[in-house]
Amino acid sequence: MVAKHEPIYLLFEDADIKWKWIESELIRFRELWKEGKGIKELASEFRTNQKSIALAVMDQAEAGHIRQRDGGLFGDK
Repeated sequence: MVAKHEPIYLLFEDADIKWKWIESELIRFRELWKEGKGIKELASEFRTNQKSIALAVMDQAEAGHIRQRDGGLFGDK
């Protein structure tokens, strides 16, 4: 149980995150993921940071659009 006046920590409160993606970006993201592109390459391709890519990976995996791969976030290299 949380104490009445205990401080609350908000995840990613000050992080610069790409929260909104358009469908064509997600389609391209999935293609690049299948090709084995790593988190750095994906961040560069979508002009965002690695935190945003990691969250997109979690979202797309949870939705069943991408699968786990041997190289994980770092790709197949």
